[in-house]
Amino acid sequence: MIHRTPGDFLDRITYPLDQPESITWTELVNKCKKSLNATGACILKNFVHQSTLERMVLETERIVDKSHFCKDNHNVFFEEDDTSLPADHPLRIKEDTSLNSIPYDLMSPTDALHQLYNWHPLIKFLSAVLGHTLYRMADPMAALTLNVMNEHQNHGWHYDESQVTITLLIQKPEFGGVFEYVPNLRKFDTDDYSKLGSILNGSDEGVVPLNVEPGDLLIFAGFYSLHRVTP
Repeated sequence: MIHRTPGDFLDRITYPLDQPESITWTELVNKCKKSLNATGACILKNFVHQSTLERMVLETERIVDKSHFCKDNHNVFFEEDDTSLPADHPLRIKEDTSLNSIPYDLMSPTDALHQLYNWHPLIKFLSAVLGHTLYRMADPMAALTLNVMNEHQNHGWHYDESQVTITLLIQKPEFGGVFEYVPNLRKFDTDDYSKLGSILNGSDEGVVPLNVEPGDLLIFAGFYSLHRVTP
């Protein structure tokens, strides 16, 4: 099947994102809102067709050798070390992150991911789910990024700087690569340092794996939920 427009990338019976006047669209928005509020995450299963997914993988493989290697040793907030705190304080516990990233400016406007990102019905739908108008980022490199993880790479425990992130998984890992999170551990004006410290020291109490498969779109409140991707 040849998908000529971003709308053709989706199963529009299940995900009629270009039909905001439809009952299905409204029900989908409400379902996502409910899931996001309750668990900090909403997964739209099989969001894109398999053929589109295969195209996205091929288009990524074309530029993966140009990806930027990123490595960091950081605390969960990506903040500078505060030496006024005790050495065992959760803000001083460091996590390792290692991955490769493909920036937006390396993607072709004809690439499926590029086209989907710029598809107006998608941002309109996400705006409805989140309850305020969203805008595409003007940053020519960070507006849309592709994270690539090879053997032994991972993303350590952290909180996101943005309140919500939107992620589309396009390829299943051969092993590892489990997305784990602690729902709503952080509040708007408080942090549960006791629970945070327990997790950072190896406890799995409250840790939830997210079953995200290739083709799934994840709406995730990563500002409030501690999360990581395992090696």
